[in-house]
Amino acid sequence: MLDLGDSDNDPTIIPERLAKGLWCRMGFTGHINGKILKTSFSHAYKFMVHCVVHALSHRKGAYDETSDYIMNIITCLILNRPYNVSQVIFDYMAENARAGNKQYIMYPSFVQMMIDDQFKDL
Repeated sequence: MLDLGDSDNDPTIIPERLAKGLWCRMGFTGHINGKILKTSFSHAYKFMVHCVVHALSHRKGAYDETSDYIMNIITCLILNRPYNVSQVIFDYMAENARAGNKQYIMYPSFVQMMIDDQFKDL
């Protein structure tokens, strides 16, 4: 159904030094060990961070703050490095399902688009 072109051998964690070094080159103005806010990036990268956060984040709100795994994805996209996005998405969906909240399950926006496409009358 979804083929992101990654393999099981691709990493899901990248070296912190590599990621933070790239953030500085992206014009990051916040505290390097603090919260990663998309408003802290230069205008050239702010839109990219915004798009990746909205497409792949499993959050319900607070889209201004990015997670470490989202910044790993962005770092690998910019540096053209392999990254196992499928495993990260699956891990967060499984973690959310095990959390025991029966009211709703959070997952990335594109998953809802795939469900809507497969089940038109749902």
